[in-house]
Amino acid sequence: MGNQSRNRNSEIGSRRSYRRDRNGRRGYVLITMAAAAVAMFAALGIAVDVGRLFIAKSETQTFCDSAALTAALALDGTPNGISGAQHAVANNQNTWNLDSTQVSTYTIDFANSSTGPWDPNPASPAGYVYARVQATAPVNLLFIPVVVSLQVQNVNSLSVAGQVAFNGSIPQGLGPLSAVGPVPSDPNFGLVVGQQYDIQWPAYNGSRANCGPANPNKCFVKPPCSDESQAAMGEVVSQWGASVNGYWGSQSSSDIGGEILDTQQLQAVSVGQDITMSSGNKNVEALDLDTRVNQDGDLVDNTPSDYLASTTKNFRRVIGLPVVTPTTVGGAAEGLVLGYGSFLLMTNGNPSNYYAAGTGNDPFCAVYMGAYTQGGASGSGSAGFFKVRLVQ
Repeated sequence: MGNQSRNRNSEIGSRRSYRRDRNGRRGYVLITMAAAAVAMFAALGIAVDVGRLFIAKSETQTFCDSAALTAALALDGTPNGISGAQHAVANNQNTWNLDSTQVSTYTIDFANSSTGPWDPNPASPAGYVYARVQATAPVNLLFIPVVVSLQVQNVNSLSVAGQVAFNGSIPQGLGPLSAVGPVPSDPNFGLVVGQQYDIQWPAYNGSRANCGPANPNKCFVKPPCSDESQAAMGEVVSQWGASVNGYWGSQSSSDIGGEILDTQQLQAVSVGQDITMSSGNKNVEALDLDTRVNQDGDLVDNTPSDYLASTTKNFRRVIGLPVVTPTTVGGAAEGLVLGYGSFLLMTNGNPSNYYAAGTGNDPFCAVYMGAYTQGGASGSGSAGFFKVRLVQ
């Protein structure tokens, strides 16, 4: 009996101890779960703030990228180009704060190298072809302040864009006309900025009196453009004659519009390459050239300096063309590409019909501006083909 009583008491004690242990474990689990929940909510809150910081960084970087590109495109080596770049950044439509707030805190400065030195208002802007845009966005933190004493975190972004020389094959971006460069070794091919040159030559008649390489001007039915050199005329007479006139695009009326208005090339062009010339359709070309001219906001200025200083221009009158040496390859008239240049299409009023006002015998003249920046004008101060790109 004594043993049975002791065993019963021991069993009862064990049960009571088990209950105490189980209740203790339950309390520990509740405490642990409460602490874990606090940690989880804190982590979730921090993740929300960090996510907002990443979104703000993406939005401000988009602003800087687009602003730097448009600013670099506006640079043309003049004070007006600097103000145009500043205006482009000030009117950039990219926003932040979940696409609800304008980027108001930013800086823009300029350089003639992608590495600087940087100047917000260069006194002599010639050669300044790089733009740097920096932006700051203050992100209000919601949950991180619970952990650390930080209410606002600034997000900073930076982009650098510039007019970068492009020397490879150009599949798109050139007009279907050309200019003749009489001095291949010259950085500007013997052309002078501000002077008028033939981008399509006047009608040719080799049977005219005294026509020949010694008197090339006698071979044209109408006079070439005012600043054309004897050397260039001699090359045209010797190599092209009556077969071509500097046009290298399509002869289809439907294609010519796309080539002149949208620079839709039919063939890629590279320096040192011979491009095949064609006769084209001057009447259709003239109408399309005038259409392009009339799409510009400046229908008054026919000199590069005045045009670049205009506040109404949009660069539609500026066209990039290959500069060539006339050649004949296998009996076919071609042009050996020396490089590229920007040319200002002429205007004779508002609206303009400068090109269509002539006859099929007249030349198409344009003013040489120097380097060509795709989508813009001349900004580098030297010859060449430039594209606006992000470099940082």
